Amino acid sequence: MMTMDGLQIGRIQIPAVIPTVTDSSRSGRAYGSSDCGLWSLQTRHTLKLKRFGSFWPATLVTGLGTRQLRRSGRPRRRNPLYASSSEAGEASNLVMCFDFDGVVCDSVNESSTAAWKHAKELWPSLALGDSPEPFLEPMRLVRPVVETGWENTLIIRILAEADLVEASQRFQKRPAKRRANVASLGGPSLLDEPESSSSAELIDNLGIAGLMCKNILGSWERIRDQKIAELQLDVEELIKGFGDVRDRWMAQDLKSWFGCNMAYDIVPDVMVEMLSRGAQVFVITTKQKRFAKALLEDFGVELPEANLFALEDGPKTKVLKSLLAKSEYEGKEFHFIEDKLGTLRKVAKDPELNAVQLHLASWGYCTQKDIDVVKAGLLEGISLLNQPEMEASLAAGVPSELQPQSHHFERR
Repeated sequence: MMTMDGLQIGRIQIPAVIPTVTDSSRSGRAYGSSDCGLWSLQTRHTLKLKRFGSFWPATLVTGLGTRQLRRSGRPRRRNPLYASSSEAGEASNLVMCFDFDGVVCDSVNESSTAAWKHAKELWPSLALGDSPEPFLEPMRLVRPVVETGWENTLIIRILAEADLVEASQRFQKRPAKRRANVASLGGPSLLDEPESSSSAELIDNLGIAGLMCKNILGSWERIRDQKIAELQLDVEELIKGFGDVRDRWMAQDLKSWFGCNMAYDIVPDVMVEMLSRGAQVFVITTKQKRFAKALLEDFGVELPEANLFALEDGPKTKVLKSLLAKSEYEGKEFHFIEDKLGTLRKVAKDPELNAVQLHLASWGYCTQKDIDVVKAGLLEGISLLNQPEMEASLAAGVPSELQPQSHHFERR
């Protein structure tokens, strides 16, 4: 409940604090410094304030606006959150499970660039151009359907076969007044359905490649499986090759690799705070473990090795079941924060996982349709979560109070 004094959640009162320090150079969605082509944080932040209003509500926890460097030396926000002993006691009853890509880390530029490098190695005669830049916007558009990193390599090939590079070059040669506003394609608008104005403009500008983006959004699993069969690809080899490309990239230029991965505002800090209050915090991801581990460390999240579950550990439903079965977590509250609605629906349908409270991360790689469905309460057991609520409610240590009806913040 919002009051003049702040936010009341259960027995905990979060004071209303208006930040006195602002940083106009950082995005309201993800922060860091990007070395990946067109995706300028400055552009996205400016656009965010201009088109969608201020991202942060007036009621904020103490400390917003202070800064810290990521371990890679890149700027990041650091929010010292203060808890009473009673709050710490409540937090100790929580088991918090976070997806990684799309919840903790905005990695789409890195995964797209790695996939472009991988495709260059696999298919040197393919029309991939000299830079991954033409692929970055379309790859962000189709990101909601990608389950695992290696799939990006297939999408790069499909878009290259649809003459994406040539279409992008034609677009750049058009008179400015005939172009869609590329800068306006950053941030939340790219996560809309393809029928939305900016996404539709992108699709129109890219011709056949744009139509292929729309097809991928509509039926990726079918297209993926057909392409694997057509090219006689081995998925295990694709997984290994994609990981090898990342390894070489990190070995040759770790700074640029870190720069293409940006932490979402507040999420790493909430994880750190929950750990400090005694909550059990886990990351459950389809990313290969060594990459997720490196990024968590860079974001300042010192997660025990046993609390990181990755591609090597099997499906997320299997991991959640294994955690629920542990005697030391008996009677604790389980929460799973994920940006892929399909994954949440799988968990919701599994009777063995009824005890897990599910939250769709609205800031991640989900579509507007996904958000609207959850927001309307059409999926029992799945609530909508945004970053201000993450800051206020999860940092307060009582996410069990998060109910779907309290999550109806407008996205724009």
